[in-house]
Amino acid sequence: ILQERSELENLVSINRIESGKPISIIAIVSGKKTTKNGNVLLEIEDLTGRTTALINKNREDVFEKSKEILLDEVVGLKCSGSGEIVFVNDIIFPDIRIFEKKKSKFDEYVAFISDIHVGSNRFLEGNFRKFIKWINGGVGSENQRKEALKIKYLLVTGDSIDGVGIFPGQEYELDIKDIREQYKKLGHLFSKIRDDIHIILCPGQHDAVRVAEPQPIIGENYAEPLYYLKNLKLVTNPCYIEIGKDVKFKILMYHGASMHGIINEIEALRLGKGHDSPTEVVKYMLKKRHLAPSHSLTTYTPLEDEDALLIKDIPDIVSTGDLHRPEISNYNGVLLVASSCWQSRTPFEEKVGNHPDPCKVPIFNLKTREIKILDFSDGLDKNGHPLEGWEKYKSEVFD
Repeated sequence: ILQERSELENLVSINRIESGKPISIIAIVSGKKTTKNGNVLLEIEDLTGRTTALINKNREDVFEKSKEILLDEVVGLKCSGSGEIVFVNDIIFPDIRIFEKKKSKFDEYVAFISDIHVGSNRFLEGNFRKFIKWINGGVGSENQRKEALKIKYLLVTGDSIDGVGIFPGQEYELDIKDIREQYKKLGHLFSKIRDDIHIILCPGQHDAVRVAEPQPIIGENYAEPLYYLKNLKLVTNPCYIEIGKDVKFKILMYHGASMHGIINEIEALRLGKGHDSPTEVVKYMLKKRHLAPSHSLTTYTPLEDEDALLIKDIPDIVSTGDLHRPEISNYNGVLLVASSCWQSRTPFEEKVGNHPDPCKVPIFNLKTREIKILDFSDGLDKNGHPLEGWEKYKSEVFD
């Protein structure tokens, strides 16, 4: 990917660095530290050798970019120096861009949900049933009912159940303590959704699969009732899917286990309360072309032939969950959709300062590219208790 970037002129490997000549190198960052003078030192390597790269604090534009660098990620460096040390003039990330945004000729929608947490004693079942009633065309104004019937795809981005044994003492926070019964309840709820909607479901950390990513599809042994639903498709986490009758929109679904680690490692996210702005985290993933650039950001099972967390193909849409907050954004032409949750604030979220925003559903029109966030919460106070009212929460067009 980086070799195709025109900015990286005179590209050489580390063992071919010539003193005093402007060059470009592509390397993995194996170490990063700040000197006593405030400069940044990177330990970098490629398949031919290792060297040190210095980023001077007086080069403000480059220095600001260096704050985004994570360990283990691959970057392009425009620099000069010797085989012992190079001085960085610019940092090039793999990054991502779409130049032509897709539009369908058919007036159909896709809805995004995640983190339902069926089985939890904080599962907002009444609100979820209200969403189901709406998507079936049974609630709302006349226009809202017509709009609901245009939804043809429902993406469920992980943590559809609360699981069992996920954390110490979880049994005291469960209404359903058997994981198969949780999936049975989930299957019952999904069976109420009209069968012309394609439901696409990937797992998360609370589902009955291994925690290590990539996560396989949820197995029939635990989730047998889901296998009876002919309009439900189980997929891995992460995964690419394609939707649309004529024009195919490529969607990258990723629950988002690495997001907490990325927030902690990047200063702008950590100080900017990144947990309240999930799409800002996704922008860094796209810039680095990887869902978990550092080895320790998520529990990982390597595959034999490829890195399943590499963002090799450019998606039209990225759908995430995990942070329990709805948000929509755009990054270089890619639509970013963070899904809400269907669970009121948990003791753990209170402890760590998370601020969930439950029962919000982004819906995207494949024809007009209009995206809205609908509110099925009846309004919730800061403790997750229902208030009155139901209205459209937000509407934007990403054209």
